Amino acid sequence: MPEWHDRDQRQASARAEFERIMTSESPTPMGAYIETGVIGYVFGEMWQRGVLTARDRRFITLSCVGAADAGTPIDTHVWAALNSGDLTYAEFDEFVLFFGTQLGWPKASVLSMQGMVSAFRLAEERDQPLEEHDFELWADPIDDEARRRRGEAAYLEVHGAPSPSDATAFRGRAYLDFLYGEIWTRTKHLTRRDRRIVSICCAAAAGVDDEVSEHLRAALQTEELTYEELQELVVHFAVYMGWLLGRHLDDLLVTAAEGVGNEGP
Repeated sequence: MPEWHDRDQRQASARAEFERIMTSESPTPMGAYIETGVIGYVFGEMWQRGVLTARDRRFITLSCVGAADAGTPIDTHVWAALNSGDLTYAEFDEFVLFFGTQLGWPKASVLSMQGMVSAFRLAEERDQPLEEHDFELWADPIDDEARRRRGEAAYLEVHGAPSPSDATAFRGRAYLDFLYGEIWTRTKHLTRRDRRIVSICCAAAAGVDDEVSEHLRAALQTEELTYEELQELVVHFAVYMGWLLGRHLDDLLVTAAEGVGNEGP
């Protein structure tokens, strides 16, 4: 965290961080919400805390604004993620596909549309042709038994535990075959760690505690994310989804950390 010697210096630092992250001019602090909230805490403190990478923070932010159906924040954060270079369009597109499996295609379609608008705008502003991005193709078809085995193997790798029963159409066809066997196994543009961050944020935003706890446990046990990094994820999540959901996610994290042998608070 930067050190400030007076309020003006603190405000100048916060506005500079806003402009770096959002790749646009910072708003004039004409009210409490902008001055203390957006400029003050969000960009003056939270975005400058370190621990997580810029890429990590983009995925947390995009997951949260997408989950919240927040129109203007979706527009501005999709643009900023692409314009800054923190995410390529191919990475963003893969994120949208995965986000759709977590919170549904309708919410994902809003992000996808804004991504296309931003890509066209960037090409125009940079006077460059809009090139087709190198997206990863859908998996080749295989027989049902092999597809199920692939999904079960992927689940075991992601969670470090055997997959749940495949007794229903959703658990078998949708959950194991598609989500784990054909989405979690895609590695061209997103890492498993990237998908873990998105999964935690989406499940926490939806209030699905069992899913949140399972991903927190697996993240710690596989060492994809440290306890410190997950604590920072909670801080960032709270900014975009609110302190009420942030506090709940923090409680789930503490319990998960204690369950795998990490020291609690």
